[in-house]
Amino acid sequence: MLDVINNALKNTDFYICLYDNKVYIYNYQEIVSFNNDLIKVALKNCLIKIKGKDMLIKKMQIHELLIEGLIESVKYE
Repeated sequence: MLDVINNALKNTDFYICLYDNKVYIYNYQEIVSFNNDLIKVALKNCLIKIKGKDMLIKKMQIHELLIEGLIESVKYE
């Protein structure tokens, strides 16, 4: 938890935390597309693709995004 707070204080471009059936993204730019099986999130210099089943956006704030569901993979381009 201290790493998360430390990164936020340092103005890190973005960071991603992976938990059991959850993905937390800090400092995202926009949600490009989403459905139950695929969510695409644009960051400053890349695109994150989250694949899974029964996924939903549990929390969405200006800089924070929490995705919940059966996460199969998280890839960036």
